[in-house]
Amino acid sequence: MLNQSNAFNADTWVGNLISKNTENINIKILFLIITVFFGSLLLIASAKIKVPLYPVPMTLQPMAVLMIAMLYGRNLATLTVGLYIFKGIIGLPVFAFGGGLMYLMGPTGGFILGFFASAIIIGYLADRGWGKKFSLSIISMLIGMVIIYTLGIFQLALLNGFNYALLKGFYPFLLGDFYKLLLAGIITPYFWKLYK
Repeated sequence: MLNQSNAFNADTWVGNLISKNTENINIKILFLIITVFFGSLLLIASAKIKVPLYPVPMTLQPMAVLMIAMLYGRNLATLTVGLYIFKGIIGLPVFAFGGGLMYLMGPTGGFILGFFASAIIIGYLADRGWGKKFSLSIISMLIGMVIIYTLGIFQLALLNGFNYALLKGFYPFLLGDFYKLLLAGIITPYFWKLYK
């Protein structure tokens, strides 16, 4: 059950926003639910904005995951990405090319699981204030991208071999994801500045 003490950290941007605008615990819980639901919708939208490369499409999801994790903190980001993955597992077409449990067994499944792991780690760093400074924000985004790539390439390599995984799941994305990482790392501290 959600409660104020363990659902969010008031040191994250979303936690700070909610705690400064209301003291009512029921309203806080409602805001938390809305925030998680909205984040999962953002992940769905970011999956559909894609360049349909085969077998791994280029989407805006890595950037969305990193931003959500850094702004939400560990608990809310984990719930958000978990809800998104759950929707996909039960068959809703939320992933880039559909949905269903078997989708996670395919070539992009490792990347999706990487989103979840990245949300936990980057959210943890966000809880410690890493989203407030440009340098720490960019470093955390880099860590998150490494997690996503590691799990994604690992699963793709299990299915098709390591060279294939690098050729189809790593090299084509390096430049684009580098720019997404920089953009996410630069934008996040501005959320804090705008809020103040």
